Amino acid sequence: MKKFILTVQKSMLALSVIAVMSSVHAASESEEVAQLRQEVQELKAMLQHYVQQSAPAQPTTKVTVAASPETTQTPTPKLKSGAEVSLYGYIRADASYQAKGASTMYNNISGVPLKHTAEEAQQKDRLHSTANVSRIGLNFKTPTAIGDVGGKLEMDFFGGTSRDQFRIRHAYLTFDKWLIGQTWSTFIAPEYYPETIDAATYVGGALQRSPIVRYSDNLSANTSFALSVEDPKYTAASDPDNKMRLPAFVGRVNHKFANGSMLSGRSFVAEKKTNNDDEWAWGVGIGGKYQLSPQTFLKADYNHIKGDGRFLMWTNSAYAIDDQNNIHSNEFDSISTGITHQFTSQFRSTLGYGYMKAKSDNEFARIHKDSSAQNKELWQGWINGMYNPYKPITLGMEYVYGERETFDGRTGSDNRINMMASYDF
Repeated sequence: MKKFILTVQKSMLALSVIAVMSSVHAASESEEVAQLRQEVQELKAMLQHYVQQSAPAQPTTKVTVAASPETTQTPTPKLKSGAEVSLYGYIRADASYQAKGASTMYNNISGVPLKHTAEEAQQKDRLHSTANVSRIGLNFKTPTAIGDVGGKLEMDFFGGTSRDQFRIRHAYLTFDKWLIGQTWSTFIAPEYYPETIDAATYVGGALQRSPIVRYSDNLSANTSFALSVEDPKYTAASDPDNKMRLPAFVGRVNHKFANGSMLSGRSFVAEKKTNNDDEWAWGVGIGGKYQLSPQTFLKADYNHIKGDGRFLMWTNSAYAIDDQNNIHSNEFDSISTGITHQFTSQFRSTLGYGYMKAKSDNEFARIHKDSSAQNKELWQGWINGMYNPYKPITLGMEYVYGERETFDGRTGSDNRINMMASYDF
């Protein structure tokens, strides 16, 4: 077909040339040039029309290029080492009006002034404010030939006994099912504590972060477990004269239900040793979240601990030392529970309660019978409201009342209002 088209084109071209040569002798030079141009243009148009009519139609292929996620999303920043990094945190301002209680910005229920003391008369009707809880964190991830290596570094200014020192909250690396570094103890369960504005939590709560080596895995689609060895990071107040040799051994099992509810069981053992005596501390805990409705859920956490005062806050010393330098362990139960309801997409409220009761018929209680620093019972109740006018902004207000009772029956109370405003980034 192509050869035929070319032959026709050549024949027509030859005929046109002969016609042009004949016209040269019949007209003037200028007329010949004008006529030649016109005939050439007509010849081009005729050839184009003939080719279009004779050539077979070619199929048209339409190529659609879909936009990839990389072209529609902001790329993740990377360090020179190739690690991906993401920044997060919040700027937070807190204020507290203390009618009664310890003269501190945040909760200190185990040390509130006892009634009918000079300290009680002095430490009331005070306003506190701070921005120490403001936080900044970095998440890291580096792809390698054997899998992703992750890491976290999180800091705030809530350290030290005065709660106003810079500190590292979390600093760890992860690979496959392992975590090495400092993070929440495997024994505590912050996800089951009722929501509070107080950054130090209330009775039954915990903020223990420890140097840790942890292994986690799944038993099924909804059940997982974790095992860890942890540095208990004892203090002189909690563990007097402690000569620690071994880490704490901790285990945990978690289960998720189809309706969003969750349940976990935990346990630990840890050595307590002085120059003259040693004992094993131990504890068990169970906690969970129950979804009452899409807008309402209940949280609760229970613990029974003997011989340790570090894993949970607002308890007593781990043990007492008698005149013969023997160890006598403290033993106690604690519970925290609360209900949260999401009234609107912007407003939620929590009603919470925490309680701790120490065993009062053992040697620890007898040694500390006259102590104002150790308690037989502690309790606190609180109600708060959280308002999110815009996505990054949270405003909150909370009322809390609590009491403590020493082993000899003296009491003290905590009565305050907390407020906060934060901007998340």
